Amino acid sequence: MKILFKNNNFRDNIAFVAIAILAFATEPAIVEAQNNPYSPINFTKPLSLSRGNLSPGSQNSVYLSHKDSCTLVQAEWGWEPTGCDTIEHIVFDYRSGIDTLILETPDREGYVNFDDWNQEDASAEIDVIWSDLVLGLRQQSKALGQRIRPVKWIVYPTLNKKKSYMYYAYLMDWDGEPTINAKATVFDRQGHVPISIVPVKSDLTEAQLTRMVEATIKSYRSERNQAYVDFRDGDKIAAVGAMGVLASLVGVKYGKAVSSGFFAILLAFAKKAWFLILIPLAFLKNVIFGKKD
Repeated sequence: MKILFKNNNFRDNIAFVAIAILAFATEPAIVEAQNNPYSPINFTKPLSLSRGNLSPGSQNSVYLSHKDSCTLVQAEWGWEPTGCDTIEHIVFDYRSGIDTLILETPDREGYVNFDDWNQEDASAEIDVIWSDLVLGLRQQSKALGQRIRPVKWIVYPTLNKKKSYMYYAYLMDWDGEPTINAKATVFDRQGHVPISIVPVKSDLTEAQLTRMVEATIKSYRSERNQAYVDFRDGDKIAAVGAMGVLASLVGVKYGKAVSSGFFAILLAFAKKAWFLILIPLAFLKNVIFGKKD
């Protein structure tokens, strides 16, 4: 089997982003905001990122600077300081139906080839990735004492080769609460740029989610001469293809069980910040914007 990118810490921390966000969306708030250490910025012009920019999505959208995003993931999610390196910005109310965007640090492992997506057994490989996710989260559920399981693909993993992006969405059961895990990534000359998407509702259809994700992707622009089509001989080539990227986004090793790092981060989150699991995103917004319940 092929191997994933060698940067295991990057992959594991990104998995933590998704799980942390999912956890916040499940239960009533149990604490009150004391202070407001954040300064949300009105999202009225393109947001400059490491290898591109994201255009505004709505008049109500705001984002946190990298510094504030770093403060948030440590204070509200219990991350270690090194976790700040895995995200660039956190965006709220980006578009209608989107609660939160996590703009993640771009992958730098090199140009990703799409040839493995042409294989006749591509569907079978995706089935293996799904089975590994189910198995891994079943084991983790036992460790945490909570029921955490993926239910089904709502949006089957899709690779748009012409426009160089990939996305998927699946329904997750978090202790009886339905939650959608949606993710997209834009391929470029140096690797790919992941974006985690947290919808407001958990009962969206495939068509609704697809429109939501694609609208977000279309708002991203790579830097000049750094798009996927700008590849040149001599550029760094990634060790895995598009299928390996999908596995890393989902949080599993390609063709193997979910990584031990993925489990360790989930368990650490549960132990270090268990009370935060009960804080929904609505409460988090109140903390950031200085609002009262």
